[in-house]
Amino acid sequence: MQNWIKTVIFLILAMGNMVLPVLAQEFPGEVVGRVYQVEGDLLRYVPAENDWVAVVRDAPFGTGDTLYAGARAMAELAVPNGSWIRAGNNTQLQFIDLASDLTETDVASGIVRFYNKGSRTVMRATSPYGYVLADPGTAFDFYVGENSVEVVAIRGDVSFVHEATGRRYDVSTGYDSILADANQVSPGDGTVDPDWDRWNEAREDFWSEKTRMRGRSVEYLPPDLRNDAYVLEENGRWESVPYEGSPRWFWRPVNVQAGWSPFTVGRWTDWYGDQTWIPAEPFGYVTHHYGNWVYVRNNWYWAPPVARVQIGIPLLNISFFWYPGRVSWIHSGAYVGWVPLAPRETYYSRRDWGGPHNTVVNNINITRININIRNYAYARQAIVVNQNNFYGVNNYRNVRVTNINKTTIINNYRAAPLVTPAVITNYDTNRQRYTYTDRQVDRKPHVSVVKRIRQNETLIQKDPGRRESAAVLQQQVKRAPEGRINRESRVAPPRIADRIVPVQEVKRPESEVRFQQKVIKKRGAGASETRPIQPTRPVRREAPIRTREPERVAPVSPVQPEKPAQIERSPQPVRPGQVRPERIQPTRPVQREEPVRTREPERVAPVTPVQPEKPVQIQRTPQPVRPERVRPERSQPARPVQREEPVRTREPERVAPVTPVQPEKPVQIQRTPQPVRPERVRPERSQPARPVQREEPVRTREPERVAPVTPVQPEKPVQIQRTPQPVRPERVRPERSQPARPAQREAPVRTGEPVRIAPQKSVQPEKPVQIRRTPQPAQPAQVRPEGVQPAKPAPVKVKPARPDKRLKTNAELEAQKAKEELEKLKIEEDLEKRMNRR
Repeated sequence: MQNWIKTVIFLILAMGNMVLPVLAQEFPGEVVGRVYQVEGDLLRYVPAENDWVAVVRDAPFGTGDTLYAGARAMAELAVPNGSWIRAGNNTQLQFIDLASDLTETDVASGIVRFYNKGSRTVMRATSPYGYVLADPGTAFDFYVGENSVEVVAIRGDVSFVHEATGRRYDVSTGYDSILADANQVSPGDGTVDPDWDRWNEAREDFWSEKTRMRGRSVEYLPPDLRNDAYVLEENGRWESVPYEGSPRWFWRPVNVQAGWSPFTVGRWTDWYGDQTWIPAEPFGYVTHHYGNWVYVRNNWYWAPPVARVQIGIPLLNISFFWYPGRVSWIHSGAYVGWVPLAPRETYYSRRDWGGPHNTVVNNINITRININIRNYAYARQAIVVNQNNFYGVNNYRNVRVTNINKTTIINNYRAAPLVTPAVITNYDTNRQRYTYTDRQVDRKPHVSVVKRIRQNETLIQKDPGRRESAAVLQQQVKRAPEGRINRESRVAPPRIADRIVPVQEVKRPESEVRFQQKVIKKRGAGASETRPIQPTRPVRREAPIRTREPERVAPVSPVQPEKPAQIERSPQPVRPGQVRPERIQPTRPVQREEPVRTREPERVAPVTPVQPEKPVQIQRTPQPVRPERVRPERSQPARPVQREEPVRTREPERVAPVTPVQPEKPVQIQRTPQPVRPERVRPERSQPARPVQREEPVRTREPERVAPVTPVQPEKPVQIQRTPQPVRPERVRPERSQPARPAQREAPVRTGEPVRIAPQKSVQPEKPVQIRRTPQPAQPAQVRPEGVQPAKPAPVKVKPARPDKRLKTNAELEAQKAKEELEKLKIEEDLEKRMNRR
């Protein structure tokens, strides 16, 4: 007997398990999307008012709705079938069809990213130039402009069907995108707008994080609602509650005020004739549009819907349907109220939202509906407010009538299936009934955007029962002939006009309104701006010298030789005899050497050009420094030339030694108007006497003829012999004489060029910025020792003897040397005096 009873019970439960799926097919209901996130102004078109209202988070949308994202708006939308849609600024979206296996959306303009996260859903996005079909697991960007469209595959493969030709073009991730206008199709660059892509990635990261904290709620929610499990975990807890004789698992909010009840924190709005709840609580959307609220043990609990009845799980068999707000309406004079419905109580509405307990009301049967208030389980929990507060507030807690009980309601109030003028006297004229928020909108889409909305409405209303299944659409696309992209053609990128205008200009003629035009997509995310390397930079490498260093260098250190060679003498005109070395590259060195501050030398005008060779002279403090035995570490005859070349001292160009020998000296020294004499210059010791000759960088090794007599004079690195007049290695002030340009640095380089100079080590060609001058004797007055850096002391004396003169004996050389020193000392003193005066 007991076995027989168990068998009967099992059969009953098994049949119950089959009932709900059958009911779900019999009462399919509406598929309603949800606005998950709003940044900026998202507007909804209200056909009854031919106007737009601001939309807020957790607002619903469905078939026939049109949303418009403002100039600085972003919005994230989701449909329970697994379709996720993100709209960028200046985007117009209209939902043509939402079903359990299909999401069809029209994009009139803007940028939209579609994610198909459903298991059997197909997404179709239409535009004026064609449509895209996306299978489960795919994602794509749709850029729609007034002149063309572009399709970029983000994940998987999608198909684009061209409106004009009816041909199909497949777009794959990582490959070219598709650009199409009214006549042709061409390839795109396949990139996405970088800012747009970052925002989408941020939203994906948000959901990835939330899905990791679903908690226990996942066990009690149907699959389509599990994305909101984290909301329930954060705002309440699940409790086992005795209900109808059995323990049930219900969810109770904990972050609410005492005496809280559902349908109080938020507001009502008219959505297609039904009063729809717009919640102001984070958990309000799921708990007020799905399942049922039950009142147990003086607390409100939420009973979740179930996808199907499952044996062993203690949940109420509440079917999975979306409802605007499961309440029943009551009214009395200036007051209106609503009563939360218990699980099996009838819900009346204009639309068929599905389920066995939903009754559709029309203008014919509304008069036949008779409701007895005393039959409502939660009549004593009714919320009653003044009619003036029904629309326009976001929280009814403070406007709710408190001194009311079930007896008063039963005796003084009447029930109504819907809110009509009989319930609220100014219902038809109250424009606030369509609003989602109190915020006023001061900019709206121009009336010209309504044209496409009405075209689509005609298609929807013409055949309201048409519901193309996902399978039918997939077959249509497969049968479309495959198109071939003409890679020689080029379709212009999509451009849109910003049609958001001030409210007062909404109805202004389109010809009188200037819509700002712009390209929808910016440069691709993969492209990055790079700045070409300036050619001058390389020079700096040689500039390691950083001509500033010379300043710091003690006058003694020859390290600065390369700089010393640079002596700018702007004030002094270049003499005709001066040659400009071809190699000098003024551009580069100039930048680097300028640090040398060669300008200072410019101020001093050398009295005599005699000291050209003093290019090597380093500018020093006013105190004279003796160039003797200065060995520029870096100035190596052969190499320095390269380093100094960066110097680009244009100044040197002005000074050119008369002798042809000097051409190699790219760093020719500019001389004062006085001609420079090619006197016997000793390249080895290029005497820093002449700061003026910053160009000295010329390092005229020209004195090829000079034959090093003896290394005796190594100490006089910068000494330049002038046949007519002996040149004294005047005190060089390396610190100040900073060659204007790095060119001079290079000048030192060309010291090895003098072919005639004996190959003795002592030949410090680089230092020998010594320039041979014309036969004219050099005048000591022109030498600016202060700025000249002494060149490396050449171990060997090089006597630049002229071919027509005999070589001097050692005694003569010593005598001449003494004279030169005296002259240099005088020049130094003279220069110091001048500097002091300045």
